[in-house]
Amino acid sequence: MVTRSREKLLRRIAHRKARHREGLFVVEGIRATEEALEAGLGIEFALCSAALEETARGRSLAARLSAAAVAMERVEDGELARFADSETPQGILLVCEQLRRSLADIPLSPAAMLLVCDGVQDPGNLGTLVRSAVAFGAAGVVALEGTVDAWNPKAVRASAGAAFRVPIVVERWEALYRWLAERGIELLVADAAGEDAASLRRRGAVALVVGNEGAGVRPEIKAASALRIAVPMRGSVESLNVAAAGSILLYELSRRLRDA
Repeated sequence: MVTRSREKLLRRIAHRKARHREGLFVVEGIRATEEALEAGLGIEFALCSAALEETARGRSLAARLSAAAVAMERVEDGELARFADSETPQGILLVCEQLRRSLADIPLSPAAMLLVCDGVQDPGNLGTLVRSAVAFGAAGVVALEGTVDAWNPKAVRASAGAAFRVPIVVERWEALYRWLAERGIELLVADAAGEDAASLRRRGAVALVVGNEGAGVRPEIKAASALRIAVPMRGSVESLNVAAAGSILLYELSRRLRDA
């Protein structure tokens, strides 16, 4: 049975403000737990149920947690499900320390690529964008004001562990703009009316901004950009989901960044 103090903590960090205050978040499932261990996350404690040891992979994971001296609390499957956000937590749930980063933690090079999310609201979209950013070599992800919490359980799941492998920075637009300008990083904005991303020439360090699912990127950010780029579409679909469009643009940019 979950201790009273841990139960209260789990209920608190189901909310963004408490997650930020406590500096903690929840990781669910076997794969995500493996990723957390690989990334060396600070793990406060783990809840484990009998379902974890139904497979060889789960039993191996339980042994790894034990070897890492993680505080493990055994609970019933139903009790674990009460605290899980997913329908299938696979018998394992961790409470981990957030990886709090600043702009100074982003490793820059002449060919650095950053992803900037401006008001992305859906946690699944944000998590997918983080995953794509890591897949295509982005040096960091910046979440501007109005963007959903990167440590939301759905965002963490959608990132498939990528959130543990790239600096994710929460920052205000004004501070980010100054930082980019001081370092000569070119600002590109995803815009359906922009230039075909496939026609871009090779370029240096860039920051790609993707916007809110409905409103897109804010006008002041568009006005400050060096270029607006788009994914051309030949079919009858009006637009792409921000995660799909952002992923394609990240891929195109990764092909055009000059060697460091």
